[in-house]
Amino acid sequence: MANKSKLKEMLNNRNPLVDTPREAVAPVDLYTKPQVDKPTNVQTGKGLRPQVDKETKPQVVKYTTHLKVETIKAVKLLAVETDKRDYEILQEAIEAYLKKGTPHK
Repeated sequence: MANKSKLKEMLNNRNPLVDTPREAVAPVDLYTKPQVDKPTNVQTGKGLRPQVDKETKPQVVKYTTHLKVETIKAVKLLAVETDKRDYEILQEAIEAYLKKGTPHK
């Protein structure tokens, strides 16, 4: 039977990791999004810029009201004839009415 020191030596020769220190590995956080490189333009190698010259539309809010059936038909018909949307027709009409001023009683 081999003695203890000879057995340790045989095990050390068999396992190369004993003498080599192992590198510490940082754990990965599974709940964060991975960082992605910004897209680059293939021709110039520069980063892409967002479009700055885009026209911004005025903010509109949905508003509901009650109208007579005949009024709705007239608005839709006028919208088709003028190649506009029905809400554009109503917006113009209300703006014109408010610009003129409301009648006092």
